[in-house]
Parts: sequence; structure tokens; C-alpha cells
Amino acid sequence: MPRIEIVRGDITRVRADAIVNAANRRMRGGGGVDGAIHSAGGPSILEDCIRRFPNGLDVGDAGFTTAGALPAQHVIHTVGPNFTAGQRNRALLESCYRRSLAVADELRVRTVAFPLISAGVYGWPKADAVAAAIDTISSAITRVDQVQLVAFDDDLAAMMNDHLRLATPLRILQGIREVHRRGYSAVRFVPYLYAIGTWRIEISTSDNVEDQGAAPSVGTGPALRYSSASGCEFAGAIVTGATPVGAVADLILAELPRAVRAPSTGYLRWLDDLIDACLDRRALPIAFDDEDGPDGSWMLTGGGTIPIPPAA
Repeated sequence: MPRIEIVRGDITRVRADAIVNAANRRMRGGGGVDGAIHSAGGPSILEDCIRRFPNGLDVGDAGFTTAGALPAQHVIHTVGPNFTAGQRNRALLESCYRRSLAVADELRVRTVAFPLISAGVYGWPKADAVAAAIDTISSAITRVDQVQLVAFDDDLAAMMNDHLRLATPLRILQGIREVHRRGYSAVRFVPYLYAIGTWRIEISTSDNVEDQGAAPSVGTGPALRYSSASGCEFAGAIVTGATPVGAVADLILAELPRAVRAPSTGYLRWLDDLIDACLDRRALPIAFDDEDGPDGSWMLTGGGTIPIPPAA
């Protein structure tokens, strides 16, 4: 799994072993990122494109050329789907990232800089383009150590950072809900925030969680723990926004062999409301135990509250 860094700036000035170009099918240069890379790298990139890709390149595929005058060893060219023209198969967009990383492995490079593919003139909705990029790269099997996702403005950089920070925690919460939907109503969790801003969650069973209201705490019994400082690592696996919710539920149940299967009632309804609110607001819950905290409520990061969970 490569380490992802969000970079605000001009991709033609980013120092990396390989820079990814959002090319078109003809592979003869174009506008946007494609034109900027050809312009900054010089004519040798186009000459290499003509030699290596006489018939162009298919949508979703990738290949490489020299980087010319760019501060990189190679340019990896990939052709994203044109959403505006009706090419809306998300698998093609995901393939751009996977194929680019596969080419990077062939080149034995360790650092790769990507633009946000298809989100410019090709019109792919930015929020989904960000999700496709981060989730696909996070779950890729590759020897690349670091991926830089380059944002062309502050708003896009903020959107990328938000998705990178929240993708795994939100998937874990959805996994807990799936556990309850399967009938394991005794599973409980305690979410909290360290002063340094690290979000943590402890998942256990109701007989191992004390005071399940405003100030819960997990006892010494079996528990599954996650910290946002761990990135995508959860329960010995990699969990991203692309991980099936059912697979996350399986990880949780594998670590909690004492989980009781019984009909869920009010707790599942509360859990649905909580997780829907988290997904809508791109926020995480915090079980508050500060004297100044809201009475009878949990907090949400970024503001807002939700009632404390019911006993059953």
C-alpha cells in the first residue's frame, strides 16, 4: 500500500520518479494537464509518444515515455473516461490508477505524482473522482512507496484531504452497522478524540463496555481498536472506502468471538441515524465525557450532536 500525500500545486513542478499525465486517446498532446506536461517537458515527450503509441492508447490503459525536461525520470500516460461524452463506467477511471501503478512497478520507480484524472474538461464529478483516486490507490498492490495526489486549487486539496482522512473511519462505522444488521446486537463501540486530533474507536461487546451513555469505557475483555494514525490499517487488513462493507463486518466478527446474535431493536435504529448523519456531514462521532460537554449527547466532529445510544 503506497503512502498518499496531497500536494497543492503545479504537477509539472513536482519532483517524483514518475509523473502521470491525463492524456487523450490519440496520445499527441492536448489541453489541460496534458498540454502543460508536454509544454514543460519539451518536444521529446511527443516524439516518444509517436514512437511508442502509433495507434494511441485505450481508455483506462497506461503507458510511459521519457519525461524530457520535467523533474522526473518518466511520464506515465493514462487515458481517463470522458464523462461529458457519456463514458461513465467508473471501472475505467479506477483502471487508470491501477494501470499507472502497474507501469510504475515495471519501471521500478518508488514515487509517483498523479493529477485528478477525468475531473477537468472530461467532467467527472469531482467528489467521486477524488473517491475513485484515493480508494483505488489505497487498496492497490504495488511496490510504489509514495503517491502524491496533486490538486490545482485549495478547494480540491481540501476535498482530497477530507476524503483521505475519513474514508477508513467511515467504512469501519458502516461495518459496525452491518454487524448489527446481521443480528449481532451485543456489539458496541466507543469513539473518542485525542487532544492532538487523532480519532480512535474501540469495538467490543455490551458486557465489556461500561456506562454506554455519555461517557462509555471499554473493559479488559476482547476488543478491536483503530486509530486514525494507523491510516487504512484495521484488524490486520487494509480498509478503504472501496472495501465492501460486508468484508469489514467479517473482520469485526472475527475479532469478537463472543458477539451475541440476537434481535436488534432500538440500538440499530439509533445506529442508522448516527451513521447516516456521519456520512451526510462527513463527520465522526465522539463519546463525550467532559463536564462542559452536551448533556445526553455524543458530539460530531465539525459540530453538531446526536443522542447517546439506547441501552438496547
